[in-house]
Amino acid sequence: MIPAITDFFSQRVYGKQFLDLFEQMAYTITNEYVQDVFNAIETTGCTPSFEELMEKIKALTNELTMRATWIREDYKEGKGRRSVKLTMGCKKIINKYVEEYMRRTKTLLAIRNQELHAYAM
Repeated sequence: MIPAITDFFSQRVYGKQFLDLFEQMAYTITNEYVQDVFNAIETTGCTPSFEELMEKIKALTNELTMRATWIREDYKEGKGRRSVKLTMGCKKIINKYVEEYMRRTKTLLAIRNQELHAYAM
């Protein structure tokens, strides 16, 4: 009897686990996008244009949304139904990491501009 209960709980699909996994993925993906901006500044010596940054934000949002869709489908397959809490949690995580990307790139651009002004003087 005990092994059957243990097996049952070990095989259960929990939305919290899926949200944690998605948040880790979003963190990693966002870091890659920030690193791309940093590498572009280092390579070209110029800051990206507003349009380029907006394209990156759109691409990040699309990639995170695609990954969230995969997570939701995996959850649905394992659980047999959708979860509104999981969907809302994924949306919050997407918003959090898009804002994080904007904050970090804004900081990168400010540092770059500060270096240019210091160099010009």
